[in-house]
Amino acid sequence: RGMKFYQHNHAEEFSFATDKPHVRLYDVLLEETDPDLVYLEMDIYWAYCAQFRFGKRVDGTPAPLDPLKYVLKHPNRYPLFHVKDGVRDESTRDGYRMSDVGDGDIDYKTFLSKVTKRTHHGRTYHHWQAEHDN
Repeated sequence: RGMKFYQHNHAEEFSFATDKPHVRLYDVLLEETDPDLVYLEMDIYWAYCAQFRFGKRVDGTPAPLDPLKYVLKHPNRYPLFHVKDGVRDESTRDGYRMSDVGDGDIDYKTFLSKVTKRTHHGRTYHHWQAEHDN
């Protein structure tokens, strides 16, 4: 009961900390916030853009990023999702061009099918909404 705090991501939250170049800022957020008080609303499109933009550390070493693994590791912290889609385009800064949901390359259906669970009362725990940024 009461008010809950939700954080909505963009790509930059998955970049690396300047004082710890091997640590993602998003990992700091997860570590430093109380899971009983702070919930996350993953924007699937921006998480996949982060996968493209921040797939390497500053020194060039690989740093794979799998948005689904974040959710599966902390499923109760992600009750909400923004579903957006994008066409893969490595010539752009973000690696994707936003498109209408269903017209792009992000496999959000598989993503959502792997994270949707039910509460002990049989209600759906995870919820999503589709949108298209302006």
